[in-house]
Amino acid sequence: MAYSYFNINPLLDRLLFLDLSTIKRIFSLFLFFGIIVQAAFSTNIQQETLAELQKALDEGGIAVESRPPALSLSGFLDSSYTYNFISAHSGKTAQQTAQIPTRMDSDGIAGGGWNLNQVYLVLEKPLSELNDWQAGFRTDLMVGQDAASMGMPDNLVGLSSPNSNGLALNISSFLLAQAYAQFRVPVGNGIDLKMGKFMSPFAFELMERPANVNFSYGLIFSNLIPEILVGFEAIYPFSSSLELTLGITDGGFNTARGGFPFFGEVNNEPFSSLFLGSLRYESPKKNALISSSLLIGPNGANPPGFGLYPLFAGAGVFRESPYNRSAPFVLGDIYGSWIPQVSHDRLLVAFELTGGFYNGGVALPSDPLVQRASANWYGASLWMKYQLTALFSIAFRQDWIEGSNNEILYQHVGRTDIWSSTLTFRIDLWENMMLRVEGRMDWGKDVAGEILLPLGLPGVPVSTGPAFFAALEAAYTFW
Repeated sequence: MAYSYFNINPLLDRLLFLDLSTIKRIFSLFLFFGIIVQAAFSTNIQQETLAELQKALDEGGIAVESRPPALSLSGFLDSSYTYNFISAHSGKTAQQTAQIPTRMDSDGIAGGGWNLNQVYLVLEKPLSELNDWQAGFRTDLMVGQDAASMGMPDNLVGLSSPNSNGLALNISSFLLAQAYAQFRVPVGNGIDLKMGKFMSPFAFELMERPANVNFSYGLIFSNLIPEILVGFEAIYPFSSSLELTLGITDGGFNTARGGFPFFGEVNNEPFSSLFLGSLRYESPKKNALISSSLLIGPNGANPPGFGLYPLFAGAGVFRESPYNRSAPFVLGDIYGSWIPQVSHDRLLVAFELTGGFYNGGVALPSDPLVQRASANWYGASLWMKYQLTALFSIAFRQDWIEGSNNEILYQHVGRTDIWSSTLTFRIDLWENMMLRVEGRMDWGKDVAGEILLPLGLPGVPVSTGPAFFAALEAAYTFW
């Protein structure tokens, strides 16, 4: 507007306008280039300053890691109300109260009650998918009534006694379920090494209740196989589908004895370890898998707690027994699962078969400290789960287990076979929270009652069942 104020002829007016416009454009261009040069110069100064700082720290012996190692914390909380439809009277001793000993202790409490089953925390530095030298660790801590059921004999409730008090079932009980260091050696496809306390490759079911098809633990998981092993294992993937595990572990189940004496015996004899082998195949489409595992102890020291037929009951896989001796031990297990594509990922079918042999029991009337007797056991399970909607699913489990005269089954004597049927309804309220309602029925020889003697005790007769069970569960996970 300034140029129109002066009385100038049209030609000069036009020339002046052009000159002013050109000057403004040139000035803007120089200003733009100045900003770019200043930014570049400032960036160079910052980069040079950082480089000099890094060099000074390195020369001073201080290493600066550009990407610190990642630690992950995850877990879940599982609570429930359970009811066993068997007689329960306040003030009675365990010998005066009926039991269902082939269930997990926390699932077999007479009568009903509210339960804090598990608060489960996992702290881990996982290995990446890269096939190079790596190291990490994992620690699993369980707090709750399940910790009291599974942690024997090194559970805090037992205070290192030979056979810890599983009847305590304290909701403040602790169990260090896993604690191992892990390494990767870049040989072939990469070998992962673990040393410490880790979950066994046996069993379709897991210690973590929310990860299982049903709420309650099945008969195989509760009675016939180890959930935790202590020792060393190496895992090698032949491909993305086929994986081999080899290891050597302590001769006891679910505990880290390290040779400490139980029942007055020191279990650190030469070659008293158990040797582990497991082969797992998962289909490329991840809808089917099969796993086969074998645990062999040429002179295994105190595997599960066996009984003494016909007078003393079995102790089960979670307890040591004074009638065990270092002797040949074999345990085999195979399980698999399948999600048919025709079901559009709605149907899951799974199975498990297990069996074992142990020649370290004792027999009468010969001297029980000298005469050996063999024991064997078998089990089979079938699962079916169908996802009715995105929120609602239904699952069914059928179990069967059998033990020989030298009984492995807890509080049983003589040959025993037990059956169990379980029906579970699940509702996924949110992505990380679920509710489950379950009904269960167990039956078979000596399935319920106080079974420390072949004929039971007065007032608490042995029953073949059926023994009924109901549960309501709420679980919140943060993975």
